[in-house]
Amino acid sequence: MALLTKKEFAELAGFQSARCVSIFIPTHRTGQEVTGQQDKILFKNQLSAIEKEMKSRGFGPAETKTFMEPAKALLDDSEFWRHQTEGLAMFLGANFNRHFHLPFQPKPYYYFSGEFYLKPLLPLFMGDGDFYLLSLNFHEVKLFKGNRYSLKELSLKDMLPQRLEEVVGYDYRQKFLGSHSVSGGGGQAVFHGHADWQEDQKDEMLRFFRAIDKGLAGVLEGKNVPLVVACLDYLFPIYKQANTYPHLFPEFVAGNPESVSVDELQKRAWHKLAFHFDKTRQEKTALFQQFHETEKASADIREVVPAAFGGRVDALFLDKKEEVWGIYDPGKGEVRIHENQTPSNTSLTNLAAVQAFLNGGQVYLEERSFMPVHYSVVNALYRY
Repeated sequence: MALLTKKEFAELAGFQSARCVSIFIPTHRTGQEVTGQQDKILFKNQLSAIEKEMKSRGFGPAETKTFMEPAKALLDDSEFWRHQTEGLAMFLGANFNRHFHLPFQPKPYYYFSGEFYLKPLLPLFMGDGDFYLLSLNFHEVKLFKGNRYSLKELSLKDMLPQRLEEVVGYDYRQKFLGSHSVSGGGGQAVFHGHADWQEDQKDEMLRFFRAIDKGLAGVLEGKNVPLVVACLDYLFPIYKQANTYPHLFPEFVAGNPESVSVDELQKRAWHKLAFHFDKTRQEKTALFQQFHETEKASADIREVVPAAFGGRVDALFLDKKEEVWGIYDPGKGEVRIHENQTPSNTSLTNLAAVQAFLNGGQVYLEERSFMPVHYSVVNALYRY
């Protein structure tokens, strides 16, 4: 399924036309919403509302039909609606259409303006928390790449040993039972004491984990994202001894990874990592509060929009629910605020968010109560 990339985001941000329509709906992987075609019906309702707005804006039936055709075509694609994720975004312009599956559920919404409405997509890139997850047991080893929303297995079975016996030999089961045959001794079994047996077992596991670590080195070399291990409790201390990757996460996902789904693994891993990835946002919040009411920060949308276009915004906090409507004149660097949305104005918060992100800033969509200062819909920390 098509998931949005940063390159595609930039392409969408660069597209401008008198007719730019952005559509968001929640979708479902399974359940009544799929079997009862409720996602499809919701999408159809959005299209009907857009057609009515186009009529009110003076577009003729033929022009509207041509413009809406790519979206209408999806309504007839039953296979498309059987294979959804948590959300769907579609972008329509003159001779332009793209759709993307989302790993979160947006509210049903459409936006008609001279540019696409991309603000809801920014959480995909802000603190998305890229990480690797190593699913570890003695007969199957998997490496996943994940983030806040998803976990995807990488095809690396040729690079990683899959079974303990591949590394330590096929007599390891007898060794784990506490005996092994002595070479040249006529097959006579020599039984270990309990301490010797435990040491042999640990040595076998350590050799296996070192082989895994060696295979991972070719994949993780140069990376600086956390590696989380999912394994039984007693295995993690041994794996730490074998590990050479400098960003091994100090906490592990406990339990047999085979016994849970990939979605559950992702949730458990993210539960461990969430605080780690939230540190940057907390640091930016503290800096904004420190520099609030100085030239290094602003809570005025009329100042923030030109700063975002000029690449000055280091971190931008936005009220996730509220919009500010108006017009930005880039030639004069002036912002005019309107009370309501009109066919000729735009979402100034969307403009600020997109430009701040494209120019390397961090953008955080927040509930108002979690913003650094609560009286404004926008809080911007400047680079200089």
